[in-house]
Amino acid sequence: MNINQKIAQTLASLVLSAVAITSFAQSGSGPVLMTINGSKIYTSQVNELVSMAVAGGAQDTPELRQNVLNDLVVREVITQDIKKTGLLNKDNNALKLKLAQQNAMLDLWYGEYFKAHPVTEADVKAEYDRQLALSKEPKNAKQYEVSQIMVGSEVEANQIIKQINEGAKFDALAKDKSLDKNSGAQGGVVGWVFPDQLANPINDVIVNLGKGKITQTPIKTANGWHVIKVDDVRPFVMPEFDKVKNNIAQELVQQRRQQAIGALIKDAKVTKGN
Repeated sequence: MNINQKIAQTLASLVLSAVAITSFAQSGSGPVLMTINGSKIYTSQVNELVSMAVAGGAQDTPELRQNVLNDLVVREVITQDIKKTGLLNKDNNALKLKLAQQNAMLDLWYGEYFKAHPVTEADVKAEYDRQLALSKEPKNAKQYEVSQIMVGSEVEANQIIKQINEGAKFDALAKDKSLDKNSGAQGGVVGWVFPDQLANPINDVIVNLGKGKITQTPIKTANGWHVIKVDDVRPFVMPEFDKVKNNIAQELVQQRRQQAIGALIKDAKVTKGN
């Protein structure tokens, strides 16, 4: 599949969401290119979608126009069948379509936001340099593969430590007992981290714990009581910029998205109930 076909498919998908199963072709004008069970597809519809594709970098070619037309035909016959079978009235399909429309709107909003707040090469390089500087600090010279079991009381955490010392499996207890369902579902595995990425005082404990060891005293944080295990330790060497720049760019995009949402929520008047 070439790039023009992909663009055409994407545009047609957006059209389907935007019109909410109302035939796109019904809003056309000018010469009629196709008629499907009485519904017409007009030259103006193809022109509109081709213009959008060209604005996105595609070339206006006969192949692109044919792909757009073919896709509009497919969308129309499917739309007609959906109406005929009452598919939107089944299960949660109407809600799914509504959510798809809202997601399309979110994509449009984020697209506009990143026009004004782009993640530039300079931003990525600056973040890389920041991480590189951090990696040279003694406390970040190593990465630790950490697992945890988080419970609601010191008594329960001590009981878990006792069970592990008597031969119980850490991962089984994590799945059964941990209040952190994300790590608990993975047998307690948090993954590879720097100490600074963990809550205090866990970050101070792991550097002295040793590979394969668990804490013999529960650790209290704002979230609960933790039993921590260091599964492995490895020296950390920051990869070259070209090898990690795409990952860093994705991290910055996620950060910007959260900042944008946070700013909106901060300015919004949010109340519970009426």
